[in-house]
Amino acid sequence: MARTERSRIQVRGLARPLLVRRRKPPPIPQPESLGDRWREIEHNGLRWIDLRGRITDADAEALGKRFDFHPLAVDDISSRVQRPKLDDYDDYLFLVMHFPKFNREEGVAEPREVDFFLGPDYVITLHDGTLPPLLRFRARLEEDEDARTEYMGGGAEMLLYHILDRLTNYLFPIMTRIDHNLDELDTRIFRGDARRAVRELATYRRDIISLRRIIRPGMLVVSILENGRASLLDRELEPYWGDIADHFGRVWDMLGEFKEEVEGFDDTFNTLYSYRTNETLRALTLISVIILPLSLITGVYGMNVALPSEANTHVFSYIMIFMLMLTIAMLVFFRRKGWW
Repeated sequence: MARTERSRIQVRGLARPLLVRRRKPPPIPQPESLGDRWREIEHNGLRWIDLRGRITDADAEALGKRFDFHPLAVDDISSRVQRPKLDDYDDYLFLVMHFPKFNREEGVAEPREVDFFLGPDYVITLHDGTLPPLLRFRARLEEDEDARTEYMGGGAEMLLYHILDRLTNYLFPIMTRIDHNLDELDTRIFRGDARRAVRELATYRRDIISLRRIIRPGMLVVSILENGRASLLDRELEPYWGDIADHFGRVWDMLGEFKEEVEGFDDTFNTLYSYRTNETLRALTLISVIILPLSLITGVYGMNVALPSEANTHVFSYIMIFMLMLTIAMLVFFRRKGWW
């Protein structure tokens, strides 16, 4: 990485010597088609160019010509879907990362792609503009000179680290939301609200699966940064990439715990539901067994034939008393057997 002057910066309480380019670079004209989607922040010779919205083939080609990007990289930024990866070119790096964005209507996290170009004196980010931490960080640097000095004074790599740090820290409120939802689901299962519990259990399971699919590929990209396998990276910054990798690892572990918790809820719910079903079937069976002899008696005396004592005016009362005593006797028998 070409640099012209050595300076010292303080990041999270750690002082490290980093090389920072001091000369002011000439302005780079933006493609006219990008319009207001192009945001450029410049500080001490370092540029952060942020492109928001859908990048068309024409936009990608124009951007590639401005920075002399490889045609494959240009093709990747115009593609709708790219898997997380890191491409190491001679004088710049191209990263593709995915971060989750919660869809309230569907109740599930969806991947949002962010493309990064890291050069000697620039960082380029391309995204759809729906990730709050990235938008807030850009707005802060645009408005606050002290923030630009703090976060852009350490060079392009440190700026990329700060951007990724905010995007990964954004994952922890998502984990808190899932943890809170699972606590409520635990209470709801034992309250007996079965229909709502089943629906929410399926939604949370799908949300966790979606998050695991988003996080795992990004961990592989961050591991490349952490291990210093990209030629453009300064080995002095490996601890910072390790911090990003640690965030991903913690989130992955939490998702694993949530997955086990959801599976436990599923087993618990199935057990409770089976028990309640068995209780209902047992009650219905007892009722059927009790009604069966009563139905037999009423059916016999309902036949249109001559029967004993049918002329007796009290025969109806006798039959009712007998049926009541039979019912009580059967209930006592079931009770002693432990069936009721």
